[in-house]
Amino acid sequence: MASTNLKVRQAGLHDVDIVLGILDEAAGWLKQREIPSVWKPGGFSRQSFLAQISHGEVYVALVDDTAAGTFILQWSDSPFWGERPPDSGYIHKLAVRPDFAGRGIGREMLRWAEARAKSAGKRFLRLNCLAGDRKIRDYYERAGFTHRGDIVEPRGRASLYEKRLTD
Repeated sequence: MASTNLKVRQAGLHDVDIVLGILDEAAGWLKQREIPSVWKPGGFSRQSFLAQISHGEVYVALVDDTAAGTFILQWSDSPFWGERPPDSGYIHKLAVRPDFAGRGIGREMLRWAEARAKSAGKRFLRLNCLAGDRKIRDYYERAGFTHRGDIVEPRGRASLYEKRLTD
């Protein structure tokens, strides 16, 4: 069941602990369930997130004013996608707090990012995930993303996904 009270806002520097907390909770949940992941509790760089927040790339999803999820939306991603025309938004670190799992919040965050990318004149929304995690790959495919191939990067094999944004 989707949450009807979801609001997404750009993270401010004061939100860095909230964002890192959400990611740590999600990483712990994955580890506890032995789900393949490159995410490790405590493994997210505070400095990197402060820089990305400063660039306006980090978002917090709120349910009834409680931080329930987070994600990064940026306009380029050469490490995974190479040099491309500026026609896409790129999602990273999409995470929902375990207490909010199963409510459709991740899907709502993706829809919000799609609308934001579309309003910025983008034609595609792209993301990547661990190629060996069939569960998350199925999730993105059910959300309308198409597998565009795999790449090998320093942390392992990643699957690339793309969704065309309709008019």
